[in-house]
Amino acid sequence: MIASPFAGWARESTSGAAAYPASYEGGTLEFHHSKLKATLGADQVILVQRGRRVEVAASSITEIAFATDVHHRFGGAVLGAVPYMHLGESENHYVGVSWTEATATGGKMPKVEVLFKLNKSEYARFLSGLERMTGMKAVDTRQTLTTVRY
Repeated sequence: MIASPFAGWARESTSGAAAYPASYEGGTLEFHHSKLKATLGADQVILVQRGRRVEVAASSITEIAFATDVHHRFGGAVLGAVPYMHLGESENHYVGVSWTEATATGGKMPKVEVLFKLNKSEYARFLSGLERMTGMKAVDTRQTLTTVRY
């Protein structure tokens, strides 16, 4: 791996794959709710946590979703006294990915879903890398879809 000159950015290998530090926040994989490494290759996502490795083909990804969550820190009123700095707020960045896998008999298995939390500097790069790799547009879960009938 060749380290990026900017601290905190994804590290890129000579094969063009980018590795992102993330936290597994939930889903259907048997991972612990702790740190993992998500690597975006040319046509697959590789998730590694504590020696366990899951490879997901880009063609099997069915959904990509994202959201940010801003909450106020304890003692935020004091930290918020500095204008334009938002020191009293903490922002979390989440990316959700769903996919299905073919079984040995050619049938489809149930949908697999994962939710990652990434830091602010990795979030946009990881999300745009997923969109490029899959050709899909990520859905902002904070947007509410409205149906208008006439």
